This record gives sequence, structure tokens and C-alpha cells, in this order.
Amino acid sequence: MSDSLVLKGAKDVRKQKGSELLLVRPKRGGDFHQVKKWWATNPNTTIYVGCSVFKVTTGVGTAYLAIDTNEMSTIRIDHDGSLNFSFFILAQVSRAALFTEDWKIIEHYMFPKIAKGPVTTVIPPGAAVKPSAAPPAPTIGTVTVTGNTAVNDGDTETYAVSISGTASPSYVLTSSNGSDVVSGLNVTFNGAGARTLTATATDAAASDNPATGTLAVNAAVLFSTRVANADLSVAVTVADTGNGDKYQIDGVEQDGIVATVGSTIHFDMSDASTSGHPIAIYTDATKTTKVTVGIETDADSNDLIFTPPIAGTFSYQCTQHAAMGGTITVTA
Repeated sequence: MSDSLVLKGAKDVRKQKGSELLLVRPKRGGDFHQVKKWWATNPNTTIYVGCSVFKVTTGVGTAYLAIDTNEMSTIRIDHDGSLNFSFFILAQVSRAALFTEDWKIIEHYMFPKIAKGPVTTVIPPGAAVKPSAAPPAPTIGTVTVTGNTAVNDGDTETYAVSISGTASPSYVLTSSNGSDVVSGLNVTFNGAGARTLTATATDAAASDNPATGTLAVNAAVLFSTRVANADLSVAVTVADTGNGDKYQIDGVEQDGIVATVGSTIHFDMSDASTSGHPIAIYTDATKTTKVTVGIETDADSNDLIFTPPIAGTFSYQCTQHAAMGGTITVTA
């Protein structure tokens, strides 16, 4: 809102366009309020000056505008609705001042008659602070969750949460997998597969409270867990019994392995004799085609887990040397 009016003399209000400026009449009669002279240079002397006074009511606060008018003065006052003023015409008027509700000066205005130029606003030392609009409510904005998205079952990861707004929220992190354990921004993953982490940012003062952000995470089963849960685990060694290096399966040279579709076979390559003889699964003993489906390997141990995807006959063989392995028979 805003207001504008023309004041002629001490009390003749004309052309008013709003209701924020209310001319206050002296309680003891007469046309002028006696206001302490705000431009006095001697702090030990109190001098009063006759003024017209307007009560200024706005959404940001209430104040009083005092103008050192006289019977012959004219002034136009424009108010922007936030206790900011513009002054025009300014006939036989020299000064005005803005005061708080308890009459502490906020600022005063020197008009061209004494400023010798444009209207000048002066904020005296120790002046009161002008009421202002309440700051806008803070916002949370976009909530972003960052951290590792490719984890292993059993891992504990720490995540970070940030916002794009100005609020100071607290955060609660949750997982769509009910088996995961969440403590603050730390998550211990229990179980393999995809899940969604959701961070809820809460600040009661924020205009968009609460707000959430998500992060998609996929947990893989640890190789050691897969080994522990394998349906069959065989110890692989390498020995030469007279016909060259051959794989020994649990001590049996080139022993055949029988399994079913979907079962897991763990080839334990921890024995030192297997060094230089990395194992792989092929469609036949001549290594025509290497099997890549259902294969898991561990870079540290060189162990291999094979989960046969279909029934048939496969062959475990050394990738570096021919005819070291044996047959895997898979039934439905």
C-alpha cells in the first residue's frame, strides 16, 4: 500500500490517496504539536518547535512524521507503504523528521531551503532503527543426498545431505529396505538389491517444510557371503602325476562335478599350486566358448563361483593352458 497527500498550513489535508497518513491533532488544542527540536546542537538545552504530526501506520510498523509547518506552508508527502517518503512543493517548510512510537528519532529530512540542494536524509548518531518488513521465511529448497551408490551387503556407508535454500534444517535418513540399519546419516546395508535412501529435511520456520530428497543405491552381495552360501565348494590344486599339470578337485585329478541349474559351485583357488593357472568355465573341454553368464570372480583370491544358467555339459579349464580341467554336468 501507499499514500499521498498535500498539507497546506498546519492542518489542511488535501488530495489524500490512501489511509496510512493520519494527521494527529494536539490534545491540548491548537494547530501545532510541540516537538523537541531534533536538530538542536546543544544537548544541554531543550527547545521545542511547532509541528504538524502524522501517524504513519504500515504493515512494517507504526511511526510519527513531524513537519515544521507554519500557517503559510505547503508540502506534498508521498509514502511508499514502508516508511519511506518523498517530499514535493515544499513552500515555507524547512525540515521534517521520522520518530518511533515512543518518539525516538529514526531520521530527519532537510529540505532545499536549508540543504541548498535536493532533499537530504540524515540519520543522526544513536538513531532508532526504522521498522522494516519481516524477512522472508527461509526455504529448504532442493534436498540432495550424496554418497556411495554401489555398495556391498554388510557395508556401512556415511551419506551427506545438503539443501539449496536458506533454512537450517535437521535431517532424518531412511531406507526403503526395512532390513537396513540407519543411524543418523550412517547406513548399514543388510541384503542385496536396489533400495532408495530418503532424506527428510525439517525446519518449522521454512515455508516449504518439510522437504525430501532421495538417492538410489544398489547393494551387491559380498563375494565372501556368496562363498559361504555356495551349494558346493571344491578345493582346486594343480599337480603333475605323469601327464602334465592337471587340476585336482578335492585331491581327485580332473574330477567331474555334478550340479543342478541355479545351484552355486565355488572353486577355491587359494592353494599356491594354482598360481599361474587361472580357472574359467567353458562350453567344452577345447575351450570353444567361454561362459560369462552366472560367473563371479574375486580379484584378490582368484576364486570363481559358477551358477549354471541352463542344463547341459560344461568344462572347467585353465585360461592359460589346455586340457587341465574336467567336466561339469548340470541337470535341470
